[in-house]
Amino acid sequence: MLVVLLAIIATWASCVSYDPTGPSAAAINGTYNSKMVTAITNDLEVRHDTTGVTLALRDSAYRGRFFGDYQLADGESGRVAGTLYPGAPVNRVIVSHFADWPPVAHVAYLAGVYTNCDFGRATPMYIGGTLRGDTLLFAGSAPLPCTYRLGGTVVERVTELDFQVLGLRVPAR
Repeated sequence: MLVVLLAIIATWASCVSYDPTGPSAAAINGTYNSKMVTAITNDLEVRHDTTGVTLALRDSAYRGRFFGDYQLADGESGRVAGTLYPGAPVNRVIVSHFADWPPVAHVAYLAGVYTNCDFGRATPMYIGGTLRGDTLLFAGSAPLPCTYRLGGTVVERVTELDFQVLGLRVPAR
C-alpha cells in the first residue's frame, strides 16, 4: 500500500512541476545591433552585400517563441518571429519569419539590390542559428530564380541566395 501511495505522489509531483507553456525565450529579449550579409551565387555571378540591421526581440511567454521587428539601415522595417530552444552554453534559434512568409522573400531591400532576381518565386528558406550570451547569429539559404541578358538572349539561372544576420545585444540602460 505504501509503495502504491508513493507512486501516486511521485506521478502527481511530476505533473505539477511540468510547465505546459514550455521553455521561456526570455534569454533572447533585447535590441541587437547587427549586420545582414547576403550573397547570390550561380554560374554567371557571385555577389556579396552587407547592410546594417537593428533587431528588437522579445519573449512571447509561450513555448520558447519570440517575436519582434527588424529595421534596416535604409529604414525598411518588418516582422521577425521564431523559437528559442534553450541549451548550455548555446541556445538554438529557428527564425520562422523575417518579413512576411516565406522568410526573406519579402525584404524590399533585397529586391532592390538584386533587381534581376524574382523574389516572388523564392522558395521558403530554413533559417537557423544560435544565441550565445549576447551574440545572436542566424543564417539560411534557398534557390532563387534570376535572369540575365547575354547578347540578345535572356537566360534564367537558378541562383543560391545565402542570408546571414550577426548581432550583438545592446546593454540595457
